[in-house]
Amino acid sequence: MEASGHLGMRFHQAVSFSGAMMHVPRADAVFFPGCALLTYDPALLNRTLAILRRTEPDIGLASGCCGQPTKYLEPKMFQRRSAKLLRLFEQQGVKRIYTACPNCTKLLSDLHSASVIPVWETLDRSTSEVDLADQGGVAFALHDPCPVRTDRAQQDAVRSLLAKACVTIAEFPHNRENTQCCGNIAMLRARDPEKSAVMRTARIKEISSELPVTSYCAGCVDAFSSEVHNTAHLIELLFGRSKKRGWSNRIRNTIQTRKD
Repeated sequence: MEASGHLGMRFHQAVSFSGAMMHVPRADAVFFPGCALLTYDPALLNRTLAILRRTEPDIGLASGCCGQPTKYLEPKMFQRRSAKLLRLFEQQGVKRIYTACPNCTKLLSDLHSASVIPVWETLDRSTSEVDLADQGGVAFALHDPCPVRTDRAQQDAVRSLLAKACVTIAEFPHNRENTQCCGNIAMLRARDPEKSAVMRTARIKEISSELPVTSYCAGCVDAFSSEVHNTAHLIELLFGRSKKRGWSNRIRNTIQTRKD
């Protein structure tokens, strides 16, 4: 295990599950972006939320982490942190959780508390070209994350959204049900960075080095970015690039959840 990465993620998880960084509004439906997307500009999450409100008028923004890093790096802590998240959803009467992270989708579904709905199909049904940024036909290689390998409906919705945003999709030779891992499955970048790098390099070699990569998993986007590869999260291609990323945005987004 890569010690510095492990220690950094332990701190990340301790802060993520503190009362200051967790907030779920009282609502039937919430948008749970996940801890990585919470570090993007609030404007992107607000735009996503505004479109979701066409389907769920009273939906609120929730801040928190699904606990995936804890599951693989501190398994003894995982049950306690999952129980804390479960109590929060139940106390606030949440019945539907809209997710933008495939790992959040899986782990929140395992709580068996509320219906967990990936946002992309809802966004696709609720938008037309005028709602989205016009990318002018720029080409991006689309990486399908491992957790959605068998989710054809979600894969199709993502491709439909990119087409509406005027993105030319370059498919990896291995895509959809045959997608290859970015090297970050089960927190592999922290647990075994050398193996992770080998997997990531093999994936990148499937496309031209000049072709930027997009994905609908922030962890995958970060993995490709770590190889100094030009990347953009799907949400940035739909609503505009995040001017910066980091904890300052996460704090701003968390504060917003307490005001809505």
